[in-house]
Amino acid sequence: MAIPTPRQIQVAAVEWLDSRFPFTEAVDDALTVRVPNYANAFYYCFGGMVFILIVFQLVTGVFLAFYYVPDAAGTPAPAYTSVNFIMNSVYLGWLVRGVHFWGANLLIVMVVVHMARVFWTGSYRAPRELNWMVGVVMLFLVLVFSLTGYLLPWDTKAYWATSVTIKIAGSVPQIPIPNGPVIDIGGWTKQLLQGGPVLGPGTLQRFFTIHVFLLPAVILLLMFVHFKLIRQHGISEPL
Repeated sequence: MAIPTPRQIQVAAVEWLDSRFPFTEAVDDALTVRVPNYANAFYYCFGGMVFILIVFQLVTGVFLAFYYVPDAAGTPAPAYTSVNFIMNSVYLGWLVRGVHFWGANLLIVMVVVHMARVFWTGSYRAPRELNWMVGVVMLFLVLVFSLTGYLLPWDTKAYWATSVTIKIAGSVPQIPIPNGPVIDIGGWTKQLLQGGPVLGPGTLQRFFTIHVFLLPAVILLLMFVHFKLIRQHGISEPL
C-alpha cells in the first residue's frame, strides 16, 4: 500500500470536513474579500497592526502564565520570585516578558493612532457609529489591561503605582440621594479593586483574574464584533 502524500492527506481532510460542515465555503467567505484600491495607503494598516499586537499579547501572556504565580503572601512573595525566575532561569523568558511589556506600551500607542486616523478621515460617521463605539470601549479595555498587568510583578514600583491608582479611583465624591442613602461610588470602587481594606494578596488575585480571564474574553468578543461590522459596511473611503 502506497504511503499517501501530504497533498492527498490535505485533500482527504478537507473533503471529510466539507461532508460534515461547509468548511471550504466558510474559509472562502472569510478570506476572499476584495479590498478597495484606496485602502493600500499606509494609514489603513494601523488597525491591522493593533490586531497583530493583541495577538502577540495573548500568545506571550499564555507563555508567561505557565510560570507566573499570582500569590502575594510571604516575603518575598511568590509572584515576585516567579517573575525573577522567568527573567533569569526560563529559556528565553526575558525575551517573552520583554515582548509582552513593550508590546503593551506599543499597543496603547497604536490604538490611539488608529482611532486618530478614523476620526481624521471621518470613518466614525454613519453608518459606522456603532463600530466607533466598539473601538472606544476597546481602547478603555486596553488601558485596563495595562493597569491590571502593571501590578502583577508585585515589586515596589508596581505596588505604589497601583496604590496611587486605587486612591484616585476611590476619590470619586459621594452622591447624596434626596430622602435616601448616600451613594459612595468612590468607596465602592476602591473596595472592589483592593479586594479588602488594604492593598494586598486579594488585590493581586483580583487584578490577575481580570487581566488573564475577564479582559481577554471581552476583547476577543469585541474584536469579532468589530470585524463583522467592518465586513458589513466595508472600508471607509478617504476624504
